[in-house]
Amino acid sequence: MEKKVSLMEFQSNPNIGLYMFVNDKFCLLGIHVDEKKKKEIEDILNVPVYFISILGTELCGVFLAGNNDYLIIPEISKNELVEIEKITSKHSVELICITDKLNTLGNNMCFGDKIIILNSDYPISFINSLKKKTNYEVIKLKNSDYKSAGGLIRFINEKYFVSQELTENEIAPILNKVGGIGSINKGAPFISSGIVGNKNGLILGSNCSSIEIQNIVESLNFI
Repeated sequence: MEKKVSLMEFQSNPNIGLYMFVNDKFCLLGIHVDEKKKKEIEDILNVPVYFISILGTELCGVFLAGNNDYLIIPEISKNELVEIEKITSKHSVELICITDKLNTLGNNMCFGDKIIILNSDYPISFINSLKKKTNYEVIKLKNSDYKSAGGLIRFINEKYFVSQELTENEIAPILNKVGGIGSINKGAPFISSGIVGNKNGLILGSNCSSIEIQNIVESLNFI
């Protein structure tokens, strides 16, 4: 199947990753778009798109973390939980709710296939609970200036794309799977706000420069 790449924005905002959670099974979209754009997203990613809200906001990319096996959520309303349970059950993804004051899980953790990289400020109780529930290796991102692991590292198509703000030493545990390092939307360091995708397609913020686009596409094996 041909892998597709597209530039996109929502209401003139190129930070598309704030509003989307994507894996190889579905796309959760926090912001309502017209049918044409929804169809475009489904066509690029080759998965169904579901409109949801998290904690009464459109920011599902900020609050949700996970991969093809797990969706990690903060404490949310009963109505929101019911909607997400329907989706994860339909697509055989295990839903896990973990409580912590750092509830912006999408910002603070990055899921690989068997590794979770997370903000070093999470307490040991949170880390142990996450390890027990997923049986994954959990690695703390040790950077005093930039702790938002989920915002700085994106895992797509079996490769990591990493913010240029992180050093080789800081990403040493995943170095063998790092496809590339760079920025998005003309120099922004929080690359996950401008990159979403799965094995089928890639959507980038509309403000990405041609150099950034080429770097990301090549790094994540979309050419």
